[in-house]
Amino acid sequence: MIPAQHPYEANYKQEENDRTVYRSKPVIAWDDEGQALVVDERSGRLVPANNGRPFMGLSEGGHPVVAAIPGGGWSVRFKNQDGTFTVDPLVAWTVRSDGSVTPIDTDTSGVCDASTSMGNFDSLVAPGDEARTAQQESPASSVPTRP
Repeated sequence: MIPAQHPYEANYKQEENDRTVYRSKPVIAWDDEGQALVVDERSGRLVPANNGRPFMGLSEGGHPVVAAIPGGGWSVRFKNQDGTFTVDPLVAWTVRSDGSVTPIDTDTSGVCDASTSMGNFDSLVAPGDEARTAQQESPASSVPTRP
């Protein structure tokens, strides 16, 4: 058995309540013949990915988050539809197993997300640059909160 070093996912297609549902499971290892192995929760063992399920194939998976570090005074700037900007503090940076980092902020309801994946993402703001940037772009009194 060879442990999986690069993230792959086994993809499955099943019918549930008259609709098609797609699911995936991470590949944990490869057997000596090169078959992908996934966890079978019922038996608590590794089994071939194409064993006993409607297997559709493998796809490259995302690198898992292995650490999170504080935002460190960084902020993220979003451009609003009216041309003004909203500047929010980063709550953290996530670190993935491939070494990439992603800035994370939170909305008013507490939901955390990757700042750069938002449609109105404008830029990251280094510590100390926030006040100057906000003043140049729009007055602090008219800066709306992030939805």
